[in-house]
Amino acid sequence: MFGNGAVSKPKKVTIANTSRTAPVSFSSIVASGDFAIANGCGATIGPKSKCSVTVTFKPAALGAHSGTLTIRSNANNSPTSVGLTGIGTQPKK
Repeated sequence: MFGNGAVSKPKKVTIANTSRTAPVSFSSIVASGDFAIANGCGATIGPKSKCSVTVTFKPAALGAHSGTLTIRSNANNSPTSVGLTGIGTQPKK
């Protein structure tokens, strides 16, 4: 169960496959810390295609928080990580 912090509006992270010929297959896309994936990409992304992962922030406490979005796939640069940050504030009444 989450604590005092307000829940943020979801933010999108775009993942692009820059290959002209090879699809990318994801083995996992996970968020750490007080961040969660609301919806994400399918299992595969085609050549020269993009998909979006929607990340939400639900802080367990007030103050600064950090996490990581980790993308594991068959791509040459896997795993890829995206830093996530947020500030837990009082919920609006």
